[in-house]
Amino acid sequence: MSLRDLEKIAALQILSYLHKSKSAKRTDLKENVKAVSETIYSALKVLRQLGLVEESVTQSFPKTTEVYLSEKGAIVARRLVEIEEILKDDE
Repeated sequence: MSLRDLEKIAALQILSYLHKSKSAKRTDLKENVKAVSETIYSALKVLRQLGLVEESVTQSFPKTTEVYLSEKGAIVARRLVEIEEILKDDE
C-alpha cells in the first residue's frame, strides 16, 4: 500500500480529520471529508487493516460506530498534519 493508494481513497483526509477531532462517528466523517460514503467506508476498511484506526460500536440504540486513531495512526496523522503546516507556510 502506497501513499498514492491512500490518497485515492481519502484515507489521508480521514487521518487528518481524526487527528484534529480525536474521534468521529461515521456520519461526522461523511459530513467533513470530501468523499462519497462508499469511498469513506473503503478507506476505513484499509485504515483498519493497516492498524491506523480502531472502531467501537455503542451498545445503546441507535447503535453508532465511533472511529479513532490507533497509537500507530496517531503518529502517522501527526506527521501528515506537520506536512500540511509546512506546505501552508510556503503559500
